[in-house]
Amino acid sequence: METPTPLMSRRVKIHDGIIGGLLIATALLSTYVDPRFFWLAALTGAIMLSSAFTGFCPVHFAVRKALPAAE
Repeated sequence: METPTPLMSRRVKIHDGIIGGLLIATALLSTYVDPRFFWLAALTGAIMLSSAFTGFCPVHFAVRKALPAAE
């Protein structure tokens, strides 16, 4: 019997967790500390949008370097 393949790799889960945590932290910081923290969310969105066209995401690059044999 074959083992089922996971829908998402461990690297993708870590990447999504980092980005999601960053966006939640930005929302909380901008609400309770200073509204200028919304610029961090805008920067995160711009990087995510540019990575769709360039294929390079700094967070995924760092995760790939930290977990070279995660697959």
